[in-house]
Amino acid sequence: MPTEIILVIILAIVILSIIGYASFHQKKKSEEIKESTIELLKTYGEFSHEHKKHLFKINGKTYQILFFYCATNSDLTINSKKIWEVRDASKSNLIDQTHFLKTDYPKIVIVYPTTVKIKRYLNENELEFVSYKKPFYDMYVVRHFELDDLLKEDIL
Repeated sequence: MPTEIILVIILAIVILSIIGYASFHQKKKSEEIKESTIELLKTYGEFSHEHKKHLFKINGKTYQILFFYCATNSDLTINSKKIWEVRDASKSNLIDQTHFLKTDYPKIVIVYPTTVKIKRYLNENELEFVSYKKPFYDMYVVRHFELDDLLKEDIL
């Protein structure tokens, strides 16, 4: 009996260690993506922080940069300007973006680390794939690996 308890405790410690490592690795990867994105923005324009906002000035126009975490292989659908939906294999979460999109600046929303195409509803029954080249709701929505293309193509 005591051997079984010890095995359960060891198994629990191993599982918690794996979960802890995965969480640490995910956080580290997120920070690396944010840092490399900021460095990329600095090569094309002026990047600054004002009142807890990331601002990016390019071609005489200022954009607010927003980072939106969407797990790898999760599906992002923009239902409306304020309601976004993230789906993964097991569940769907509706996210109220009112606070996220509150300021008057036009926005560049950088979605990371997912590589899945982003969709948005045009009306109740029509969807389209989001293109970083085509703004809507006064924002560009771009997956982190498309940002360089957006900046190179001088769309902003």
